[in-house]
Amino acid sequence: MSRTRVLASNALAEQRVLVTGAGSGIGHAIALRFAELGAHIVGLGRRKEPLDELVAEIEGLGGSAEAHPCDVRDVEQVEDIVDRVGRSGGLHGLINNAGGQFFAPAEDISQRGWSAVIDLNLNAVFAMTRAAYPFLREQGGSVVSISLSGVERGSMGLAHSVAARAGVLGLTRTLALEWARDRIRVNCLGPGTVLTEAFLAGVTDGAVVDHLIEDATPLQRATSADEVAEFAAYLCSDAGQMLTGQLLHVDGGAHLGSGLHLLPEENT
Repeated sequence: MSRTRVLASNALAEQRVLVTGAGSGIGHAIALRFAELGAHIVGLGRRKEPLDELVAEIEGLGGSAEAHPCDVRDVEQVEDIVDRVGRSGGLHGLINNAGGQFFAPAEDISQRGWSAVIDLNLNAVFAMTRAAYPFLREQGGSVVSISLSGVERGSMGLAHSVAARAGVLGLTRTLALEWARDRIRVNCLGPGTVLTEAFLAGVTDGAVVDHLIEDATPLQRATSADEVAEFAAYLCSDAGQMLTGQLLHVDGGAHLGSGLHLLPEENT
């Protein structure tokens, strides 16, 4: 068994957890790990095929899952799916993982590009979390939003994404205060450099990748998707009952180092 797996095998038994962006990368790892811990997974993503593969993989491991293709930027679609999922069996957890960005100096980001990243990484998180609220309130549930390492300090090349994720952090801390009365816990995770296919497709300069890991991360290694998944599961488990309003960095100390900057060396 992987050393990253520290929770008891039934830590999330009988929970129903919705994971956005579940078809690939960190979301896929979270969905698998939560299913291993006994949760029923509701996977959302833009493309049906990877979601179907996820469901088959979970069921092949003896777990339980369902999938719903969804554009999380479409508020009406989000509200409809969450309402149907919640009414069919309740909702104990929400993992806001869907997100994305491109890398560019701030002066090269168009208004359209800015708005697209804000919409996906901030507005969609609010819509999804708001839609889930009545069902999470019934269970005293948990919300975990996947953020970025260094969101409080800035990352060159990510002005739009850092602005959106900083907004999610502010939202998280506000909801942690407002929804404490409902026993809903709301937290963020800040992964470091996770070498997903999407990340490597966006950062094609190997020197930048090497810098992120070898120079900007004190522990000098990438964060694995499995490590992010284990922390997300901890926050949704009984072991994490006293954690709310937090940003937990799973980044090898990168938020303390020189910063995870996504511009080539000549631009920095």
